[in-house]
Amino acid sequence: MMTQPDLSQSRMLVDSKQKNSNQMRKTRGFTLVEILIVLALIGIVAGLAMQNLGGIFGGGKEKAAQTWVNATGPAYINSYLALVGNYPTTLNDLLSPPSGVTPFVNKASDLNDPWGKQFQYTLQANSFELWTTTPEGKRLSNKDPSN
Repeated sequence: MMTQPDLSQSRMLVDSKQKNSNQMRKTRGFTLVEILIVLALIGIVAGLAMQNLGGIFGGGKEKAAQTWVNATGPAYINSYLALVGNYPTTLNDLLSPPSGVTPFVNKASDLNDPWGKQFQYTLQANSFELWTTTPEGKRLSNKDPSN
């Protein structure tokens, strides 16, 4: 005949299960050192990725300058020609046109390329040239067919 375990044996069984459960709970988590190592590795990978972003955004600046010399700048100058009757002598004339004509740009920085230099403007016989140079020395001009 089977005997039922007495109450003290069942308590010991429950106590041993609780001890094992507490021990497992303690070993399941990550230590502070492990977390710090993972964070350091993430930082290193992020730092390596950030180095390549300069080249990506640098190309965007060149594209923005190219758009200005091929579209935005000529639009300002042709609007000036239509409203005033002649080409501006300098780009600064777009800031302060003759009386009665509203300015074509609001501030001098609107005439700067993405690298902070003012776009260059040359008045020719019946046309004009707008250009700038990149920090690498590449010339971006509205007269250059490759732009």
